[in-house]
Amino acid sequence: MKLRKLATGFVALAIVSGGVSGPAIAQQPVLAPAAKKYTTMVLNQGVPKIDVLTTKLGQDIESIVIFSAPLTTKAGKSAGNIAGFLTDLEIGATGAETRFRNISFMLKGGQIIANGTGEYESTDREMPVERPSTIAIIGGTGKYIGPRVEVITRKNTDGTFRHIFRLLK
Repeated sequence: MKLRKLATGFVALAIVSGGVSGPAIAQQPVLAPAAKKYTTMVLNQGVPKIDVLTTKLGQDIESIVIFSAPLTTKAGKSAGNIAGFLTDLEIGATGAETRFRNISFMLKGGQIIANGTGEYESTDREMPVERPSTIAIIGGTGKYIGPRVEVITRKNTDGTFRHIFRLLK
């Protein structure tokens, strides 16, 4: 038998013999990743207060939509507030716009911050009714520190919104 030093600095036995073949070190089995467990949280949003800031650049009109509204639980109890803004990124040939969404969910015990893009009709200041839009949760504070995954938002026909959070800690 001989000792051979590996590049990592560890020492391994290498069996050198005419009758033994194969690897000197047994391979470790590859473990399947653990099943991810999500926590789902549903919040309802009242009709938002909206302000629109517009600027004219050449022939294009750029806008930023700023909004805020109260949030409630499924049981109707106050859960906090939502505030955010939408910024035009691109206007397509069909008149649809891609808008960047930056949203803060200010909840009891902390905040959840979400960012992403969504498609809107150029004539609409808010997202289309009954068409869900999913954006990434990028962070949180307090009891929401470290959440990951996504929030799915849907506008209801009465102008309110429903936010479904899929959280992975």
